[in-house]
Amino acid sequence: MNWKRVAFIIISGLIIIGSFGYLYGIASQPKLRDYVGDEVWYVPASRNILHRLGVELHYVNETTNAEGVNVIFSNTSMRIKYQYSVEKIALRYNATYEKKYLKFPGVYFEIPVENLGAFLDELEREIPSDAYYVVTSYWYPDKENIQNYLNTEHPFLGKDLIMLGMLIEDKPINWRLPGLITFFILNILVLLTAYKISRSYLAALIALLFSAADPTLQATAVAAMLDIHVAFFVALFMALLVFEKRGASGFAVGLAAAAKLSGAFGWPVLLVRAFKRENNLPSFLLTIAIFPAIGFILPNVPAIIAIGVEKWFREFLGSFRWHLSSKGGHPAASPLWQWFINKKAFALHYDPNIFVRTDPLLLLAMVVFIFAMPWLYWRKPKILVPFCIFWSTVGFFALQYLLGGTTQFSFYATVLVPPAAVTMGVALNELINWDAFRESREFYIKWGLKVKNRIIGRLKRGERPTGRDDPGTSGNIEEKPIPGLETSRK
Repeated sequence: MNWKRVAFIIISGLIIIGSFGYLYGIASQPKLRDYVGDEVWYVPASRNILHRLGVELHYVNETTNAEGVNVIFSNTSMRIKYQYSVEKIALRYNATYEKKYLKFPGVYFEIPVENLGAFLDELEREIPSDAYYVVTSYWYPDKENIQNYLNTEHPFLGKDLIMLGMLIEDKPINWRLPGLITFFILNILVLLTAYKISRSYLAALIALLFSAADPTLQATAVAAMLDIHVAFFVALFMALLVFEKRGASGFAVGLAAAAKLSGAFGWPVLLVRAFKRENNLPSFLLTIAIFPAIGFILPNVPAIIAIGVEKWFREFLGSFRWHLSSKGGHPAASPLWQWFINKKAFALHYDPNIFVRTDPLLLLAMVVFIFAMPWLYWRKPKILVPFCIFWSTVGFFALQYLLGGTTQFSFYATVLVPPAAVTMGVALNELINWDAFRESREFYIKWGLKVKNRIIGRLKRGERPTGRDDPGTSGNIEEKPIPGLETSRK
């Protein structure tokens, strides 16, 4: 391995691991041990699906060694009739904490771990089974009907990944861990894709810097959001397409759509590539239709089992009406053209402040690259893949807006970052004249070696170094004639 490759691997590793560690530190801090932003919808939906599938979750308060238990009543009248009895039972078993929900009929307790089994047994003996049910887990956000909410307006892959973290333990850092991991792998995909297109370590590092430091990706990675997962699967789709794995890329775009429908907005790029490259109709149909369909349906299986095929399909079709409707005058609404100038950030949390901001430099550069794309395509033909995925996605967001889905937010732009970062890395490497930097680097190396040799020589002769060799002092520097200067004076 040559030194350039070693340096590339070390620098890439430091950026990827460092950005992951930085975001993990944010996501796990004590001030964020509650719901952040849209976690109030996605986490309860994940918990409710798991409950319907018969999966028992657990949350243990580390300070009191008490386990969280949600007692949810069938209706308000049952709550009025039995809540006091439930509270007395909880007190008998030394409940360390109680939280009464105001917007749905339920109450949350933390019961010492050693008493939990006996507490549940007495509930079963004393309270009619049709009056309540139990969800052992973290507490719910106090939202109306949240105990039944399944977030069927979006597909389920993003929530499937949130569920994986909850299976370890149902607590905030575990909800966010899948998003942090996808952020980590996303950066690797951006790095590899940019290098595959450009064959340049520098281009790959530029792309990596733009993705690892992107404020949109970072904000959605520290909260249990769907958008970081959509961006990851779009990055996977883009990488597989660049590496000429068209069948696998078809499956990946299906996965991206299964995280959120906007993940499918780059599908026309697959269609065009398959049309040009596939030799027969069966292979073409597999690539553009069958594999994407499988990628979309498989992650939705848990939801299909939980609510039934007919209801899932009916609510999936109904979600299009939801996506193409206005949600009213939301104060954080930001239509797609505002993303390019970071007009309105979306607040996920205050103190610490977590805002979904876009990067105007990255997004506006994609507008500028339109004028340079023919030349860039001639130099690096595969740059067209991320560039077209970006603009295909923008085009569908514009279509959504025109069809009535006018309530858009800055975090929707998360999906644009991976193709924009790759395009930026490759394009900058081709467009900037790096000779100025390379020749300047050679000058500094030669000058430094010259200074070092002079100092060493004087030390060997027993002379004390002066400031003459230091350009930062007032010592004299050896004068050299400047070519053409004498002639001009004459």
